Amino acid sequence: MLSETSKKTRQVIAIVMVVFALVTIFAEPLMVKAVLPPILKGQQARYDKMSVSDVKEDQVKAELIKDTPYLVSFFYPFWMALGVFGCIVVLAVAKAYVEGKQWARGLSLLGFSFVAMGGAYMLVPSINFTSFSTGTIYTLIIMALGLIPYFTILLGEKLKGKLWGALLFLMLGIQGAHSFANGHAAMRVQWMHPARPLWPEGTWVLWLGTQVMWLGTLCIIAAIYFLGVRKKAGYYLALIGGLTTAFANLFVHFVRGTTSDYILGGSFGLIIVVLMLIPAVYKPLFDEEPA
Repeated sequence: MLSETSKKTRQVIAIVMVVFALVTIFAEPLMVKAVLPPILKGQQARYDKMSVSDVKEDQVKAELIKDTPYLVSFFYPFWMALGVFGCIVVLAVAKAYVEGKQWARGLSLLGFSFVAMGGAYMLVPSINFTSFSTGTIYTLIIMALGLIPYFTILLGEKLKGKLWGALLFLMLGIQGAHSFANGHAAMRVQWMHPARPLWPEGTWVLWLGTQVMWLGTLCIIAAIYFLGVRKKAGYYLALIGGLTTAFANLFVHFVRGTTSDYILGGSFGLIIVVLMLIPAVYKPLFDEEPA
């Protein structure tokens, strides 16, 4: 429990939390402002090039990315907003964390996970459309602004099995960002396919890739909070989220395996499930035994 960690240690952790929260609140909006325009220009340029190509396959692909700038211009600020909001929450509960309130620990972990997952989501489009530019460095900085205090909380406290716990929390964050991004990609194909509202061969499986995937993602994000407050519900949410995202990712991969993204997502989900089946991993995470 948090109360087992000395007050001095909690104070040091709280200082780290407050510093990173303040920096994130002011820095992340400015970094996203710098990152987003070059990505949108890169996406538009790729569409313009493919749409006039003599290769029919390029023309089909062009339709599938035609409205991508609209999606990205929504979801980048969306994740930025979650990160800023999460850090404001951290500032509000920092005093309660020092006092040893377990609910403050859960909210702090959740708040910084928003920052880290947002940076992870922003990273791949930045690499794809601007290579390893300044914008890519900014997305890595955003990830670090979330990950450093996230692991400061997990590793700084006096808890049994905290290394296993940190591994699980890491996998939850990775899968939260990865499965959200995969759901985003599936939704893009769903809504932008030139045959819509009909479903061409093989694309029906993207129902699982978006709706089912995002339901599992919500479970995984909720698990971060409930495991953070050491509640048994976190065990079940992590298990359900791992199973759901593994199923959705693997099903999409084997029906419509056009990239390695879904097999990776399925593997991450299975890793979470396996971790939640190992007593040495899950027993130190909460104060109640799972049924």
